Amino acid sequence: MNITMKDRIAVVTGGSKGIGLAVARRFAESGAKVALLARGAQDLKSARELLARDGLEVRDYVCDVSKAARTTS
Repeated sequence: MNITMKDRIAVVTGGSKGIGLAVARRFAESGAKVALLARGAQDLKSARELLARDGLEVRDYVCDVSKAARTTS
């Protein structure tokens, strides 16, 4: 089955290693615009560079999704 993610956006948390990186790769290979999210800047940079060597373009964002932002109203 040929699945395309063209014109879709994928946000992958924990995207710098392991399963998250593998998921990000598959989304990018399927044509999605991929945002990699993780806590470690160096790990994210390494993941982005690894995917770029295979011709895949992703953007990386350092963040911790386990902590909710506090807002005041």
